[in-house]
Amino acid sequence: MSVSETIGQEAVFLGTSILVGTVLFLAYDVLRIFRRMVPHGNLWIGIEDFLYWLFCTAAVFVLLYRENDGMVRGFAFGGIVIGMLLYYVTLSRLLIRVNVFLFGKLGGILGKLFGTVLGPPVKLGKKFTVFLIKRLKKVWQAVKMGLCKL
Repeated sequence: MSVSETIGQEAVFLGTSILVGTVLFLAYDVLRIFRRMVPHGNLWIGIEDFLYWLFCTAAVFVLLYRENDGMVRGFAFGGIVIGMLLYYVTLSRLLIRVNVFLFGKLGGILGKLFGTVLGPPVKLGKKFTVFLIKRLKKVWQAVKMGLCKL
């Protein structure tokens, strides 16, 4: 193996680690967009973060195993950090703003559509439920009065 082949392999390894860093940060941006669109509590945020870090661990393990025979090198982690920083500086903010805007508009349109289509049946269902609850309360009162007379 000549020197130029070794340098070429190392350049490919660096490029792959930069790409992995970019994909890892993109995956976190997808998670951030999901969190903005669907608000939820700290428990679910913790579970999501745990699953994200499992994904990151698996991605870095596969990178090191396939590209570097499992040897841990700072070179790989430096490439991952460079990929994350490049993605964050160039695309992250724009991607999040655009997707939150688009999904927000789409959610508003779908909400109006489903509200128009499903609104009357839902209102009718609520009125029917209230009626049934009132009737069941009257029946329950009659049963209690009957049991007290025994």
